[in-house]
Amino acid sequence: MNYYVHKIDPIIFSLGPLTVRWYGLMYLVGFFLAYLYLKRQYRVGRWALPPLKTQDLFTYLLTGMLVGARMIYVLVYNREILDEGWWKVFAVWEGGLSYHGAALGFTVAMLAFAKREKIHFFHLADHVCTGAALGVLFGRIGNFINGELYGRATDVPWAVIFPDGGLRPRHPSQIYQGLCEGLLIFIILLVFQKWEVKKGNAPSATDPNPKKWKRTGLMASIYFALYGVARFCIEFFRQPDPQLGFYFGWMTMGQILCTIMILVGTIVLIYRIKKPLPIEYSNNQ
Repeated sequence: MNYYVHKIDPIIFSLGPLTVRWYGLMYLVGFFLAYLYLKRQYRVGRWALPPLKTQDLFTYLLTGMLVGARMIYVLVYNREILDEGWWKVFAVWEGGLSYHGAALGFTVAMLAFAKREKIHFFHLADHVCTGAALGVLFGRIGNFINGELYGRATDVPWAVIFPDGGLRPRHPSQIYQGLCEGLLIFIILLVFQKWEVKKGNAPSATDPNPKKWKRTGLMASIYFALYGVARFCIEFFRQPDPQLGFYFGWMTMGQILCTIMILVGTIVLIYRIKKPLPIEYSNNQ
């Protein structure tokens, strides 16, 4: 069988010392689409922050993502990097980022921003996580273009031969992750949000000020749990990190961290259903 051989150049173009890569561009696309999503949410009255405040939030999120993603990657996935010097923790341009670290960085950033703007954390989390699903989709496309984080060896017709994966065809697990952890969860959250509007638990565009969400924290906890489930399942198709291998003979570090996500997401979801947390805000357009 003739399998697709990955030959995509990760560099779009170079101008002297400036190198523009597809991976970085995919992240920018993800952030931009997430911003457009939140901007539309504000226009229909379901998001408390006007566009300029949303841009401020994104500054916090981008900083938190880079710091968290890099630190967790180094401390959990690849501590050998520290042998070259402690400052390597901040060398994000060399690659090596952890999604779970990014999620932690997002959480810290939202807590700080919520305190500064005196807005409830769960209102931020509910909407940021929905936008983040888009970021996951494009981030995984960037992984595929880079030919990294590929899957285990297989003979399925859509398998790909990656440059660093040897001669054996492998699962394009980056695409699986982008579709399931990103696009599918984004659609599920949109459907749930429409359900909440229909049931009167979320504001509609025609509701007068102040706007009111009768239940917050549900979308964030659903996202957390669903991401954990999706990633846990897809890890069976993804090649484990060579420096870590398997735990307990079959489990990857990603699956361990996703188990924590599933538990936290499920517990918060049950708690927020039993004890709804309503919020009100003005939405002056």
